[in-house]
Amino acid sequence: MSALLRGRGRQRRGGETQQGAANTVYCAVSPELEGLGGMYFNNCVRCPPSLEAQSDASAASLWELSERLVLQRAGAPGQ
Repeated sequence: MSALLRGRGRQRRGGETQQGAANTVYCAVSPELEGLGGMYFNNCVRCPPSLEAQSDASAASLWELSERLVLQRAGAPGQ
């Protein structure tokens, strides 16, 4: 999973700051999206979520990884 995330970061390096932020800004301030959520956008165009984003196995793996990282950082409950 971390290799996947590292690869995605490489794809975005070198682009203009405005270009990199355009999708996020569009989704945050676009009047036609007000009150809507749960959608995916790429280059300011609505698109279906990837198969990986819909995978229960990937979700479980990411959840377990998140729990381990939080425990490493914060320690086990009661410590």
